[in-house]
Amino acid sequence: MKICVVTPYFETPDHWLRQCCASVRSQSVEAHHILVCDGTQPAQMPDFHGSHIILQRNFQDYGNTPRLIGCYQAMAMGADAIAFLDADNWYYRDHLEDLSRFASQNLLEAVCSSRMLHRLDGTTMIKCPTVDGKHFIDTNCLFVLRPAFPHMVAWAAQPMSEAAVADQWVWQHMVRSGIRLGFRDRPTVAYRTRHAVHYAQANEAPPDEAVNRTDHHGARYH
Repeated sequence: MKICVVTPYFETPDHWLRQCCASVRSQSVEAHHILVCDGTQPAQMPDFHGSHIILQRNFQDYGNTPRLIGCYQAMAMGADAIAFLDADNWYYRDHLEDLSRFASQNLLEAVCSSRMLHRLDGTTMIKCPTVDGKHFIDTNCLFVLRPAFPHMVAWAAQPMSEAAVADQWVWQHMVRSGIRLGFRDRPTVAYRTRHAVHYAQANEAPPDEAVNRTDHHGARYH
């Protein structure tokens, strides 16, 4: 199976982006990493192996248009599956292998994993209680197989007012289209959070730079 991982980035700290890329490179199955620079200064990573798409403008839609462009690149390369990973997060080593196997065993066309919440310094907090594959999913947890590729246009189909929750649109679009979906309740994504609600869920005081959102989404691309 040829797997591509799409990562948009915009002014991401270098060490976070390096950790993101290292986690894709060290997966237990091979994956081609597609970085999409969303109109910012391109990252300088001489040891990066993959495709690096540099956009000349910032689309200001939380990385949704860059994700769709990354999907087009993956399709052109003959991908069998597309996964997504934001630049400030990372995968646990068997994330892609586990979801690929789970999808195959259950005849699924797209699958979502659960995620582990991490503090801004990268240390582990708790398994996220919000991502359940039914009421809420997360971009970083998505693994989409070829039959569901046409539905990836939903990354850019929602109104701009809903851009921060495009992953929910993508998932619900696939639900309505009859795509065979599954949820793998195993946290193989490390989600670096700055959201106060997550610290409250872990019974911790939020850091000074924490932000408040009422939708529990965690969108923080811009």
